[in-house]
Amino acid sequence: MPGGDFHPVFFVIVAAWILVAGIGVVAFHNIVHSAVSMIFCFLGVAFAFALLNSELLAIIQILIYVGAISVVIIFAVMLTQQQTGGFKLFFNRQSAFALPAAVAVAVLLAVFFISSKFLPKGDVAHNPNVHSLSALLFNRYVFPFELISLVLLAAMVGAIVLARKEDDR
Repeated sequence: MPGGDFHPVFFVIVAAWILVAGIGVVAFHNIVHSAVSMIFCFLGVAFAFALLNSELLAIIQILIYVGAISVVIIFAVMLTQQQTGGFKLFFNRQSAFALPAAVAVAVLLAVFFISSKFLPKGDVAHNPNVHSLSALLFNRYVFPFELISLVLLAAMVGAIVLARKEDDR
């Protein structure tokens, strides 16, 4: 909880919410219902960040993923003719090879991160506040921040040019 202690019971509830919503993304046959389930999954992740006393990440999760990304995906779904999804499209001939490969990669990554010294160990989490993050972003990393914004602008202009109809050219 923000400003309080970590409550494992609330975390288990939020984790179950995220799991059910994530299963709903691939299980629903209507793709609009899958998109709404994805929004609930993103909200659950934001609540998990809030439970871990990371309010900035929770707010960013809500603004970017729940707000912007979900709206873009819902518009893409509405503009396409594909209105069905779910397990019919999820399972195919490649699923027999992809599922064991994905599980093996996940197990290998988990073993690597648990057994290595890659992740620091300690009792105190490094959770910077908004002031220190903004000071770093707008003082030390202002040039890379602006460079990324220019790259995103170029990608957006390129996507608009590619999306134009042949008649407009």
